[in-house]
Amino acid sequence: MEKMQNIADKCPVDEIAAYIDGELDLEQEFALDAHFAVCRSCSFELNQQKQFLCGLSSSLKHEGEIELPANFAKLIVANAESTVSGVRQPSELYNAAFICAGLGLFVLFALGGDVRTTITGIYGVLDQGAVVAGFIGHIIFSVVLGIVIVMRSIATEFRVDVAMVILAASTLAASAMFVSRKILGIRRA
Repeated sequence: MEKMQNIADKCPVDEIAAYIDGELDLEQEFALDAHFAVCRSCSFELNQQKQFLCGLSSSLKHEGEIELPANFAKLIVANAESTVSGVRQPSELYNAAFICAGLGLFVLFALGGDVRTTITGIYGVLDQGAVVAGFIGHIIFSVVLGIVIVMRSIATEFRVDVAMVILAASTLAASAMFVSRKILGIRRA
């Protein structure tokens, strides 16, 4: 009786499914075969799982193809979107900030002695990015300011004859540029 209890304590219940699926190597299969010969509960469990798989297989063979509703994908997407939880509560924001801070500390400890050079490099890249962003922002500001000044001066002294001259000159310049591009394109070919 004690021997049967020791065998039951060592029953590989988790490996029975792998045995049925053929996922075990030959040595493990032989060990389980020997165990099934001695252990009634494991051999019973093996038979139960085999019967379940046979029943499942036969029921799936007799079933026709399952028809899905026409709007099945829409229903799944709507359900998935409605159950997604974002940062809606202050506690979620706190948890996200805490996780980010923990990851930042982990990165600092992982870098070890290279922290100073890494931070200096990151600072240099950010500094250069800020300079480029400032330059682009200054250019955009200057262009917009120039357009506003021109529009304001045109609006205060609007005359139809001057507007027609500007429109005619712009059209002439655009057509001259277009024609010259076409002529240069023909010569290159």
